[in-house]
Amino acid sequence: MRRVLCGAVTMSWMLTAALGAQAPAAGQGRAGGPPPAPPANLQVLPKDIPRPQLLQTMQAFTQALGVQCSHCHQFVGPGDPMNDMASDVKPQKNAARAMMRLVAVINPQVATAVNKTPDTATRVGCIMCHRGEAIPTVPPPPAPAAPRGGGPPPAGGAAPPAVPGAAR
Repeated sequence: MRRVLCGAVTMSWMLTAALGAQAPAAGQGRAGGPPPAPPANLQVLPKDIPRPQLLQTMQAFTQALGVQCSHCHQFVGPGDPMNDMASDVKPQKNAARAMMRLVAVINPQVATAVNKTPDTATRVGCIMCHRGEAIPTVPPPPAPAAPRGGGPPPAGGAAPPAVPGAAR
């Protein structure tokens, strides 16, 4: 009987200790500190944008451009007090703002041009041009199509290049 009582007391003590370790201290919330300050210096995004939506937007930029926070922001590292997300020191941040304004103008125009609502029309986004690169590359123009049937080249066009080793 003594063994059972001792085991029950030990189990209840362990359960209490485990639950107490999981509970946050009063006034600290889940993260263990005060809530983060609201974002500052928002010029294109809504000033009252919810933090999760802002972070999701920034993560989309990260993926579309293949960059990290420090590309546009004064960012030392996660949680570092030297981070200054509001700073406008980096020119990339103003370039991003200009591109966001451009996209905000283009998307409704595209929807109107294709006779769709803005919700159903294909939307322009960073990834369409950047494709994971901070500075998008422009592919070379396609080569002119070769004439069919082996006839003479079209007027004003150059003859197709000679194939090495071919009979003349």
